[in-house]
This record gives sequence, structure tokens and C-alpha cells, in this order.
Amino acid sequence: MKLFFVVLFTLGIALLPGCKKHDNPPAEQYKPDVAQAWMQLHIRLSRATTGYNSVVTLRSMGYAGITLYESLFPVQRGCGSLISEIGGRPFSADRHASHYFWPASANAAMARITRLFFESTSDANKYAIDSLETLFIRKFEQEANPQKIQNAIAYGQKVATVIFDLSKTDGGHEAYKHITDPSYHPPTGPGYWIPTPPAFSAPVHPHWGSNRSFILNSAARTQPGPHIPYAESVKSPFYQMVNEVYTISQSLSHEDTLIARFWGDIPGNFNVPAHATNIVHQLIQSNHLDLVDAASVYALHGIALNDAAISVIKTKYKFNLLRPISYIRNVMQKPGWNSVIPTPAYPEYTAAHSVVSAASATVLEGIFGKNYRFSDHTYDAIYGTRSFNS
Repeated sequence: MKLFFVVLFTLGIALLPGCKKHDNPPAEQYKPDVAQAWMQLHIRLSRATTGYNSVVTLRSMGYAGITLYESLFPVQRGCGSLISEIGGRPFSADRHASHYFWPASANAAMARITRLFFESTSDANKYAIDSLETLFIRKFEQEANPQKIQNAIAYGQKVATVIFDLSKTDGGHEAYKHITDPSYHPPTGPGYWIPTPPAFSAPVHPHWGSNRSFILNSAARTQPGPHIPYAESVKSPFYQMVNEVYTISQSLSHEDTLIARFWGDIPGNFNVPAHATNIVHQLIQSNHLDLVDAASVYALHGIALNDAAISVIKTKYKFNLLRPISYIRNVMQKPGWNSVIPTPAYPEYTAAHSVVSAASATVLEGIFGKNYRFSDHTYDAIYGTRSFNS
């Protein structure tokens, strides 16, 4: 999957270093609070809306980041529009950049795209969307000319509408309604995926690998080679590989289990993209990024998450490899064996968590540097702070 990360990092180079902000008004005057508040609400909604598993959230996070970036696009120079990257036609503001109060554009765009993506969420969550939008409008009324605010609101709403309309054609529209597909029948036979305990669910998102990616053809261009050939002989490389997993599982330390639960987001307070985006949130805060730079980081990171998911699920349903729990229980005759965290309901190869996390890390390394020290406070109350040297 190395090429996948090269493609993403190349896009990041194209977007960030070449961008310059308009001097009138200075973009550095805009704090990132509006971007961070909306992305935090997106995290909260993904945890509280039926059907928003990690896969669905990876997609919505990508579109949210792009919406943020595009809502502020006219305040930058030398940057490319992401709308054209996802199949649309870029458009410009009707007036000079100085005629807009750009935080209001970001607020309006994020309010609209959030309502559209989470139209099925609870009334309480819809009220939270309305309240956050109103909170910032009231704040902006104390900071800027009313006409500039209205100009910005109109522009932001237009951005969100265009992006949502484009999202309807990517293959993942309203995916929270149809996580499984009754018409899909996975192949059967030795080595092929079978439903796993405890729920023995049907395979999820079997066609996700055919979705349109943000980077053209990134999924097809980043497919890995085949896995180790399936075999059941004790001397086979496949058996030895799974046996290594089983052997390690018999002597896990408390720290081993804690790490698995921390990154597996157990007990489920976050899903994988929500956790990754919360790390981005913390990095934006600790580096004191302004609104425009924060939007760019959210956009690049969201693109990485979305396209990594498409690529890895394309791989999964190409090979349809069974999960370790199935092999250990049925072939190795360990019927009571369980993994530390529940097994997701789709094939094993390649590992989605690893691919998505590596895509996230590659983008963040490209922005903040390879030897950047940081601490993750996502689960302070449950597992304590975890700190990393890079």
C-alpha cells in the first residue's frame, strides 16, 4: 500500500505549501474555533447516529474537510479547488475577498453539509446543529459588518450544496441505510470469509471498493499483491502466521490489552475516523493554526481517510480472506478463542485499521514532521494520556 501514501502525500504538497493567504483581511486574524467546533460536532454525531460506523464516517469526514477548505478557498492564493478534484466545476466568489467575513462562510457551509449528511439523526442532534450555527452567527455579529456576514453565509451555503450534490454520485450516498446488501453472496470454500462471532453478521459494505475516490483512481492504483496462500497444514506459512497471533494472545500483558482497546476504540466512545480526527483537533490546537490552515489540514486528512477506506475495502472483497478467529476456532480447534476487540464483519486482508491509520499518519507527518512529539488525550478519563515521540 506504499503507493497509496505517496499519492496522498503528493496531493498534500500540491495543496499546502503553495498556498498563500490574501492580505486583505489577513487570514491569520481568523481563529480556528469555527472549524474545530464543527468537526467536533461531526465526531459527536458519528457516535450517536444509527448506521454511522467507521466506514460511513470515513466518507463523511472527507466531505466535511473538503467543505471547510472550499468555504475559505477565495481567501487563499495559489491553491487548487478541491471541487474540481471530485468531479465538479469550481466557482468563484461574486465579490472581492475583502467583502466577506470568512468565518461566517465556514460556519454556514458546515451547518448545511452537516444537516445534509446527518438528516437521519435524532431531533436532539439536529437541535445541536442549529444551536452551533446560531452561536457563531451571534458571535460574528459582534465582530464584522452585517453585509460581509451575509455575503459569506450565501457563499458557504452554495459551497455545501454543490459538494453534497457531488457526493450523491460517488457510490456511498446514504450508506448508513444499507450497511449490508442482501443480494451480495460471498464466495464459499476453504479460506474464504465466513460470518464471525458474536453477531455472525452479513458482510458490510461489499461494494465500497467501487466508490469514486477523491484522488482519481487511487483505489485501483494502490492495490497490493496477494496474501500468503491459504493452507491448513501445520507446517504451512499460513498456519504459522495465524499461530503466531494465537500464541501471542495467550500471554498478553495489561499494556498489550490497553493498547488494543485504545486504538480499537473500545468501549466504543469513538470510531476509528473520529479518533483520528480528534488527534488532528489536538494538533491544530497545540500548533496554534489559524482557520485557513486548520481547514487545509482537515481536508487533507479527510481525503486520506476516505480514499484509504475505498482502497482497503476493494482489496478485502477481491480476496475474501477469512478472519483469524474463524481459522483459530475451526482449523486450529480452539473453539473458545476470542480476540481482545470484536472482529469487524468483513474479510481480513488487508487490515483496514492499519491502512487507514497509516494514511492518517502519513498526511500528518507531511504537515507536522516525522519527529513531531505529541500526546493523545482522547481517552484521558478511561486509559490516561498516551504520548508518542513521532
